[in-house]
Amino acid sequence: MAEREDHDPAVVDVHLVAVGDREVEVRLADGRPGVVARADFDKAGLGTDRVGTSIRAATLTRDDPKGRVAMSAAWAVQSDAWHAAEQAKADHLTLTGRVVKQIKGGLLVDLGVRAFLPHSMIGEVAGGVEKLVGTDVEVLVHEIDRSGDRLVVSRRDVQRRERRAEEKAAWSAVSKGQRRSGRVVAVEDYGAKVDLDPLRGLVHRSELSWSHFDHPSEVVKVGDQVEVVVLDVNKSRRRIGLSLRQASAHPFDAIEVGQVCTGTVLRVVEYGAFVRIEGGAEGLVHLSELSEMPASRADHLVAPGEEVRVKVLSFDRERNRMALSARQALYEP
Repeated sequence: MAEREDHDPAVVDVHLVAVGDREVEVRLADGRPGVVARADFDKAGLGTDRVGTSIRAATLTRDDPKGRVAMSAAWAVQSDAWHAAEQAKADHLTLTGRVVKQIKGGLLVDLGVRAFLPHSMIGEVAGGVEKLVGTDVEVLVHEIDRSGDRLVVSRRDVQRRERRAEEKAAWSAVSKGQRRSGRVVAVEDYGAKVDLDPLRGLVHRSELSWSHFDHPSEVVKVGDQVEVVVLDVNKSRRRIGLSLRQASAHPFDAIEVGQVCTGTVLRVVEYGAFVRIEGGAEGLVHLSELSEMPASRADHLVAPGEEVRVKVLSFDRERNRMALSARQALYEP
């Protein structure tokens, strides 16, 4: 626990008796009368409406012509403020003060004593540093030297502490299987990063969509609000695996083997054509199932964008594969 400097005057609670134009009368706990200069009292910012209540005052060594105890309210405020700052630094506690003005290199904060808040320790501010002038800020004592009248504080460290606390709580709350809302903050070749505020997770490209795509940017864009399912949580490595596609129903849930429907050719490959049917499910029409007529090339039979009628032959939900036939659909009503 921080202790007061030995050279500090005694700071005590006194009873405020009267406030005059030039002096303020007080009474000490032992009954002795005391006096505080009105200018000193005003500097302490105590207000004249506190007659009858207790205030803090420091005893001075100078004599008073009327034999009263000479005291200083302003010195008491400063002494208490220095002690509070020393105590806050020792115990890693925050202090709250009013930003007085912007100066070269940072801000001045009134904590009972003037504290310097450097630009590098201001932290995040919405709308610019000047917006803080006249507002109350919460700070941590970074450096204190009372003999040199130097007190440096940090708002940035308070924000970091708060973020760490928020992240700790968030890590405790996240678990496998949860559905979460988030915002896409980056799209890469390997997938998309999603901000879960304050945590971030990765949707691997394999978990972005049930449908085929060439690049993740075809599925999501930066700024998109998305619903995801938590697949994996690795707290030691600070990694969260997410799935976008599992937050929605699997397209195969809405189809049945033997079903005949209309589809659109997405792409043509050497061994057949991939078709997206009604409802969004995608499957392969093998070259042998494209037409009754034999052909050596699928692109001789269909082209991307073409509508075809197909029959569902089979599907594997786990492997996300479906076999279709255009040839067999010809014989269905």
